[in-house]
Amino acid sequence: MKGVRKLKQYTADCIKNIALAGHGSSGKTSLAEALLFTAGASERLGKIAEGNTVCDFDPEETKRKISIATSVAPLEWKGEKINLLDTPGLFDFAEGLYEGIRAAGSVIINISGKSGVAVGTEKAFQAARERGLPVIFFVNKLDSDHADFYKVFEQLKTQFGPAVCPMVVPFVVEHRVQCYVNVLEYRAYEYKDGKASGVAMPDMGARLEGLRTAINEAVAETSDEMFEKYFSGESFTPEEMITGVSAGVRNGSIYPVFCGSSQSLQAIDQLLQGISWLAPSAAYRTEEI
Repeated sequence: MKGVRKLKQYTADCIKNIALAGHGSSGKTSLAEALLFTAGASERLGKIAEGNTVCDFDPEETKRKISIATSVAPLEWKGEKINLLDTPGLFDFAEGLYEGIRAAGSVIINISGKSGVAVGTEKAFQAARERGLPVIFFVNKLDSDHADFYKVFEQLKTQFGPAVCPMVVPFVVEHRVQCYVNVLEYRAYEYKDGKASGVAMPDMGARLEGLRTAINEAVAETSDEMFEKYFSGESFTPEEMITGVSAGVRNGSIYPVFCGSSQSLQAIDQLLQGISWLAPSAAYRTEEI
């Protein structure tokens, strides 16, 4: 029909359904806003305090400044359609969490870099694993005072075991993030107004090697072949690392950790890249079912 815009069609292998979950006030809705804005799906970065976010559109949500039901917000990234399912964090509306996870192919569990792992984190993780869904952790609010990524990372390791695997970590000087390091790529990025620029790798001493060792050990657990190669003293090739992490996330033996800030858009692009690379498509989940 003339004058009617034809909607773009996506096949199942180009669609990803991602539930955003976590403890109340950890920043899930703000993360959804940051992902939508970074991907160009929204023209402005909505603020919960201003009542103008895409996901909390219900008058009661706007008034109370919390999510009370699961909402869906689509974006396009690298030729794929990603449907974000923003779930409630408050226990009073826990049914919304389970509703969102039932419709999802993977789950991003958002954690405050200030308050760390909480009961809502554990509930979201349990709900995701009961459904056999891949889990990605995102440590948020790292531009806030008293945020401590490495404290939260240790909490995650303690709570969920060696499968917790660092993908992006901050380089911090005097309690402020100077840049973000992609541990797998061995590259560092600064952010200004949400825009990334590559910088020289900072001197992180033994910490960086420890983080890379954590990835290697996690990859080694993904198959007998990888296990034998690693513990015989051989190094993984970059291709083996990428394949191993991807396989581990999908089969539930690796829980990758990303980090950044939804308010200042720090490292949100790296989370989007991680979703594109690691999260299974709707076609994959259909085959599994």
